[in-house]
Amino acid sequence: MRAKSLTVVRRTVVTAALCLLAAPESLAAGQGVPAIVPVASPSGAAASIQPSPAGGTVLAATTTTRKPTTRRRRRRRSSQSQVTRLPAVTPHGIPRLHVKAAYVVDATNNRVLFQKNPERAFPIASLTKLMTALVLFDLKPEFDRVIEITAQDKRNSSRSHLRIGEEISVRDLLHAALMSSDNVATKALVRTSGVAHDDFIARMNLKAAGLDLQDARFYEVTGLDERNVATASDCARILRAASSNPIVSAIMQKPSYSFTSNRRQHALMNTTRLLRSKWRVTAGKTGFISESGYCLATNVETTTGTEITAVLLGAPSNALRFAEARRLLDWSYRFGLSQGESRASD
Repeated sequence: MRAKSLTVVRRTVVTAALCLLAAPESLAAGQGVPAIVPVASPSGAAASIQPSPAGGTVLAATTTTRKPTTRRRRRRRSSQSQVTRLPAVTPHGIPRLHVKAAYVVDATNNRVLFQKNPERAFPIASLTKLMTALVLFDLKPEFDRVIEITAQDKRNSSRSHLRIGEEISVRDLLHAALMSSDNVATKALVRTSGVAHDDFIARMNLKAAGLDLQDARFYEVTGLDERNVATASDCARILRAASSNPIVSAIMQKPSYSFTSNRRQHALMNTTRLLRSKWRVTAGKTGFISESGYCLATNVETTTGTEITAVLLGAPSNALRFAEARRLLDWSYRFGLSQGESRASD
C-alpha cells in the first residue's frame, strides 16, 4: 500500500514539472500564477499546484470522495433448519410415521384424529403396567405399608436399582413402577397385593373385557412377556382409564421423584421425555422389549383445555419414539383437531 502511494506521488510530481515547463515565461517568473492548477492523479485523488511563499510552487493534494465499490454478496439460502418444519406427510396430508401402529383420539369427544394399524395387536411391553395399576387400585392398597424386596421379585426382572432386603413403602414402589417402569417394584406390589399371581392376571384380563378391549391379552404383570398384546386403540383406552385415577395421573406427571429405603436413597427419572418438552403431559407411560420395539402412550392437554390421547407402538429406537410422538402431536394440534373426520396413514 505504501509503495503504491509513493508511485502516485512521483507521477504527480512529474506531471507538475511538465506543466511548469510548458507554461509561459510570465508564469515561470511568478507573474499571474494561478491559485490552483488541478492535476489528475492515477489513484483518483486530485493534485493541485499552489504558489509557494518562497516564489516557487508546491504540490498540494486534495482528496475526493471515492465511490464505494458495490460488491454483490451472495445471499445464502435459508437452510431448512431455519424454517419451521411440518411433519413429513403422505400425499393425503397426513404424517408418515416409522412405527408399527399409531392412534390419536380427542379425549373430550372421542373423535379419532389419526390412526395407523389401530386394530392390529402388538406386544405392548411395559404399557402392561397401566393395567397392573388399575387392578392394584381395585384392591385398595395401603400406601404407607412397607414391603421388603425379595429374591423372587428380582428373578428375571431385567435392570433395577432396587436390591434384595430393601424395605420400601407401597407409595414409593408405585412411583418406581409407573415412572421408571421398574419390574422389581411391580412384582413386589403384585406379590403383596393379597391376591395370588394367577388370580391377579385373571383380574387384568377381566378388567380388559370390562373396558371392551377386544384384542388385549395379559399373561404377566410387568410386560416382559411378549404375549402381552393389545392394539393401539386398546392402549389409548387403558391409559385413559388409568389416568382417571388422580393418584396414578399425579405420579405419571412427575419428571422426577426421590425416596429413601432402609438402606439407601433412590432418585427416579420419568422415562416419558415429553414431560421435558413444550407439551403439557397429564399422563404417560413408555414400554420396551425387543419383541415390541419402543412404545409410548400419553395424554397431552392444550392451552384451551382440549386433551388428546396418543399411542405409538413399535418404534425402532428410543429417540425416534419421541421424535415421532412430537411430530404426530404437532400435526394433531395444527390440523387434526380442525378436521371433521379421522385420517389414516398408509
